Amino acid sequence: MLDPLPHLVANIEFLTCCCARDQCITVEMDCLHKSRPISKRERHRPYFFCGNLRMSLDVSRESLQRTAGRAAEYYTEIYAGLEERRVDPGITREQAHQLFAGTLSDDGVGVDQALQEFGERVLPHSMGTPHPLYLGLVNSSPLPAGPLADLLLSSLNNNGGAFHQSPAITAAETEVIKEFARLCRLNDDASGMILPGGTFANIQALLLARHAHFRQWTTAGPASVPGRPLLYRSAVAHFCIDRAAAAIGLGSQSVVNVPIQGRGTIDLAALERQIERDRSEGHIPFAVVANGGTTGTGAIDDTAAIAEICRRHDLWMHVDACYGGATLLLDPPPQEFAGIGQADSIAIDPHKWFFMPITAGLLLTPHRQVEVEAFEVATSYIPGDGNVDPFRRGLPTSRRSSGLTVWMTLRAHGWSEVRNAVRRNIQLTRRIEDRLDEAGFRVLKGGQLSVACARWEPDGLAPGELDALQIRIAQEVAATGKAWFSTVQHDGLTWLRMNMVNIHTRERHVDELTDLLSDVSASCTSSC
Repeated sequence: MLDPLPHLVANIEFLTCCCARDQCITVEMDCLHKSRPISKRERHRPYFFCGNLRMSLDVSRESLQRTAGRAAEYYTEIYAGLEERRVDPGITREQAHQLFAGTLSDDGVGVDQALQEFGERVLPHSMGTPHPLYLGLVNSSPLPAGPLADLLLSSLNNNGGAFHQSPAITAAETEVIKEFARLCRLNDDASGMILPGGTFANIQALLLARHAHFRQWTTAGPASVPGRPLLYRSAVAHFCIDRAAAAIGLGSQSVVNVPIQGRGTIDLAALERQIERDRSEGHIPFAVVANGGTTGTGAIDDTAAIAEICRRHDLWMHVDACYGGATLLLDPPPQEFAGIGQADSIAIDPHKWFFMPITAGLLLTPHRQVEVEAFEVATSYIPGDGNVDPFRRGLPTSRRSSGLTVWMTLRAHGWSEVRNAVRRNIQLTRRIEDRLDEAGFRVLKGGQLSVACARWEPDGLAPGELDALQIRIAQEVAATGKAWFSTVQHDGLTWLRMNMVNIHTRERHVDELTDLLSDVSASCTSSC
């Protein structure tokens, strides 16, 4: 019989090594004398089995409470210290990569140490998206219940693809879909799904549109279509529409670029002329994408007019309201949304102006049967009860159950909190425009949503120099760490673009921003 002592010593050495690294391990020993010898390599593995010697992570209540408490401290620090940290952290790409180089190996450092390193490596070097003067891309500051819901959601780790994998959360998501469908003026039988962002919602919508018009495509492929299928979108539609078209098998020549007017709305007369011309040439128009708030300038297309055009020409109407859909909460909402209830599909991102954590995109449609026909699958290994689970009517199979995050956030804060924040963002954005106009900036007129566009145009500079000046101003403001926003191309010019989807911004922040902008613009001009 083997002498158990050397093997016991080897295991004690291994456990001592783990404890020194603060790894939480519990050990269960039985019949140690039956253990086989342990190689030197095995001693230093993070886990191994030796007879009935088993090691596992410590999930005791005390350990979990300590870990959760440390995470809660960071949660509090992120919100309470918002204005104490820079908006742009001021770290280069190379410096950021250096922070994490070589940090992953076979041996972990323990949860406590990893949390400490979050405070050292991640928090000080992250973009301050919730900061009151983060006014850049359409990334919102989440309402406080959202991140907490995400923690619980990740802990449960339910798969939202089927009811039997996420019974309570599927029911919560169903309620979320019902309320958003009502918000969008869809019928009570409307269907929908929470997806990982607006790109996926738009892809799924266009797949539904393709199936509704070209049912033979599903079995016979694109060669079964007797002509070129055409999708219409405005010149300023989000770039994900072109990606969605490619994902459903359309070439770039099947995506028709319709001219815009004013701040960025689709030219309705040009749209109708293009549809008629294309059809006369033997092409097959099948769908129109209306913008429910463009990313660049916040323009909203006339959904009622586009719905009428689609009705006359038998086209699928999709509304990309990922950004501007939150204004449907207002009383009254923008008149351009009067026809949204006639849409065949609608994309909205709760993680944008509904102040949810990333990612939560939402697709709504009144066409349940088209959903089932487009995505139906038969599997013998996934149980069912006769109902159509989400994996049978949409792109994802396994799916993060983000409907719980949306439900918990709305349950905690209510629609009124979101509505008030949306209204306040719009009011503060108009204040930015007024203050910049008074300071001598050229302001893009006609804004309805929370996007302000302006240009600093001192005398004596050529058009190209003025465009370069706007970019420099934005960079100089970001370099201060006090605010962050982007630039956008519109009407052949470069504009400073400030986009507010933030629950923390107040009048004093707006005034600080406009004063900062005036100072930086003057400084940049003097050095031109």
